[in-house]
Amino acid sequence: MKHYLLIRIKTPKKTSLLLKLNRLNVDIKDIVYEKDGLCFSILESDLKRVRKYLVSYQAEVIDETGIYKLKKELKKNNLIITGIVFAVIIFLILTNLIVKINVIHEDASLRELIMDSLKEAGVTTLSFKKSYEEYEEIIESIKDKYPDKIEWLEIDVEGMVLNVRVEERIINEYQKDYSTCHLVASKSGIIKSIYTEKGVSLVSINDYVTKGEMLISGAIALNDEVKENVCASGEVYAEVWYDVNANVPMQEERSKDTGKMRYNFMVKKGSSETVLLKSRVGDEKRVENVLLFKLFGWEFYLQKEYEIEIEEYTYTEEEALKRARDLVLEKLSIKLDDFESVIEEKVLQKTIKNNKLYIDMFVAVKEQIGVQEYFEVSRSDIDGKEYNDYTNGID
Repeated sequence: MKHYLLIRIKTPKKTSLLLKLNRLNVDIKDIVYEKDGLCFSILESDLKRVRKYLVSYQAEVIDETGIYKLKKELKKNNLIITGIVFAVIIFLILTNLIVKINVIHEDASLRELIMDSLKEAGVTTLSFKKSYEEYEEIIESIKDKYPDKIEWLEIDVEGMVLNVRVEERIINEYQKDYSTCHLVASKSGIIKSIYTEKGVSLVSINDYVTKGEMLISGAIALNDEVKENVCASGEVYAEVWYDVNANVPMQEERSKDTGKMRYNFMVKKGSSETVLLKSRVGDEKRVENVLLFKLFGWEFYLQKEYEIEIEEYTYTEEEALKRARDLVLEKLSIKLDDFESVIEEKVLQKTIKNNKLYIDMFVAVKEQIGVQEYFEVSRSDIDGKEYNDYTNGID
């Protein structure tokens, strides 16, 4: 980059001065005629020749131009700029830091498992917040790692607190080759339908059952005497109730392209990125990077900068309520099969706080609640006519 200086020379013979500068082959720019002289920009290297060959003319340096002037101003105000940069950094750190992580579940071992998984993914207290896409990737990776333990997982950022909601997966292990088992309730609810494939049904439609209660017995008896022990199987659907909390923002930033697009270039080395040209579409933009080539660890990209307009959209209470309700039903629907469905839903409470709508919602769901539980059988005689059942505390 050429280093130009803004100079002033006092002389009544302005034309004569310009002719002399032209004979010296001096590059002159931005000439301003003043009452008692000339003001113009020349290269720093040319100034030395002017002072050497035009001794009678006193060349006064007024200022620098371009990037050198900017560097001079930055150096002059370095304390103020450093203070502003430091304050911005502190503000960004405080607003993007996680100070607390809440894993919401009644099972302590499952909470510990989730905390360990989050730690492996770099989500810890005093770590920086991640983007929505990164949290979604973390959720999917944890679910893929523990498919038999986790039904669904949700990460919600509220200020500097990370709330993690998790529901444990109850696996209906019908395909396991258990020699003897009962079918018990994985959740409390009201029986809606029951199909018994093996074993003896102990409940009827509209019966209320509690978690752990036996639904289909694997001990087949006649006249109060157990004749055969099998592995009970079947399907029991019950109405199960949930009290679910959710929140959605009342305002949302929406962006749209203005149709203006400019090209730029970017060089990347590791995590460091450098944009080569000044952006010509303003601060609000959407950038697409196209890799051109790689060389000795450097990556060279063509950037497409699309100018965008940001609009702040405010939801009505009805719109926000619908979004929160849809969010609750979407989360519940993840675990429902073709024969399961939402029976009833009702918003119990709603409040608006800190520009967010919070709801407490009751949802009734028809779910398959039967799970197999193995029990051991001990034979008291060699012929196997007499049996004692041990059902792990469920009889």
